[in-house]
Amino acid sequence: MPWTTSYLKDQDVVLTVYAGVIAPADLQEAAAATINLAREQGTLRLLGDCTTLEGGHSIVDLYGLGQMLEALPVPAGVHEALVMPELSAVARDVHFWETTCRNRGIDVRVFKTMDEARAWLFQMKAPAKA
Repeated sequence: MPWTTSYLKDQDVVLTVYAGVIAPADLQEAAAATINLAREQGTLRLLGDCTTLEGGHSIVDLYGLGQMLEALPVPAGVHEALVMPELSAVARDVHFWETTCRNRGIDVRVFKTMDEARAWLFQMKAPAKA
């Protein structure tokens, strides 16, 4: 599988790691799994590691993924920090994804390093656990 998702309890973060070539269907699966895990764990913090992402999808696919997110019950107030891939062509797609999400009211930000992404993400107030 070109992606994995896990809940980091000590950080109250859902981490999704994207690696290699990821087809559009895999991106949809990863997005749904990430949102579902965040809802299950009651967190609003998402961290996407795109450092080894190589592509496999187009900006049209990313736009469609954004439309799919509108149909999912994305928790209000969710924040996603994405760490940029090393490949510049793929990095443009990650910036496009940031714009697509922000246009839909989902707070997604792109960072060059994991440290920068975590610093921004952890300044967000964690939701109260039930």
